[in-house]
Amino acid sequence: MLLPTRPDLDEFIHRPAKIALLVDALGAEGIAATAVLAGSGLAPAALLDAATRVSLRQLLAVHANALRLAPEPGFALRTGLRTRITHFGLYGYALLASATARQAIDFALRYRALASPLIGLAFEHRHEAGEAVWVFDDPLGLGHDSALRRFVVELQLGTLLAVHRDLLGTTLQPRRVRLRDAAPAHAALLRELLGCPVAFGESADELCFDAAWLDHPLAFASPVNAELARRTCDQLLAEMEHAKHTREAARPEGVAARVAALLLASPGRFPDAATVAERLGLHERSLRRRLRAEGRSFQALRDEVRCTLARDYLRDTQLSTEDIAAALGFGDAANFRHAFKRWTGESPGAVRRRGA
Repeated sequence: MLLPTRPDLDEFIHRPAKIALLVDALGAEGIAATAVLAGSGLAPAALLDAATRVSLRQLLAVHANALRLAPEPGFALRTGLRTRITHFGLYGYALLASATARQAIDFALRYRALASPLIGLAFEHRHEAGEAVWVFDDPLGLGHDSALRRFVVELQLGTLLAVHRDLLGTTLQPRRVRLRDAAPAHAALLRELLGCPVAFGESADELCFDAAWLDHPLAFASPVNAELARRTCDQLLAEMEHAKHTREAARPEGVAARVAALLLASPGRFPDAATVAERLGLHERSLRRRLRAEGRSFQALRDEVRCTLARDYLRDTQLSTEDIAAALGFGDAANFRHAFKRWTGESPGAVRRRGA
């Protein structure tokens, strides 16, 4: 029996706008683009090419780098708050051209795939409470105890608030925010930047506004332009579906490459065999059996992925051996150095010197 599957992490169907945003934000802090892109397989020049398409795996790898390289705890939220609706291209233009905020929300949900989502979003109009509520979900299975998920949630909170303000005015404030996580050290900063009460240890991640703005007319409403943008977005969705089906038709039957892609999508928090099997719609025993049939093993694939990422980090970043060890899930640098020597026959220092 097949288990429910999550979105395919290795479909090259997304525009790199979110990656470019992180590269620019960290670049302003003096961090090189190559460090932000390490392990993603992307070169800085690719972000300037309109034809570039990236996968969710690459998006996650860059977000994981940004989490590690972030200069201060509030970086994700601050970066989200600097997002402009124009970063989303035609998708953002269609939101601007909507007649009301409610129509913009309907459009945003219908065409959300065009925004390269790492977080699931649902919208609720809670009439009795007079609240308009965005509810966050975790479709990629990052896990509620994951630092990467917390980073992505804070980035999404800032982005949502920034987009709402582009539509409805800069004075718009949320009513409240609810978060699953325990209060972090920068809890006070989150409350200050969001401008509302923030409750931690809740049963859901939610961003709540006053429902009164739902039927507020938008300043740039244009029915004709909204319809033109909608038609173009329909075409973009059709292109994404075509690319998806083409990839599925060309994808080999073997599972080793798909397992490697899933592991690459979670640097620093590699899922175990049971979790990977679930994401592929298999039972764990079936996954291990199919890997054996291909002459592979789950442990060997995980080591290959760690080795690939380690080489990228040593060649493309200035991260210390201790930081790289932590990023790859090792308890200490000595264990990482021993493993790297076993994988490659070289020390991390030798690879870094040769790269330099």
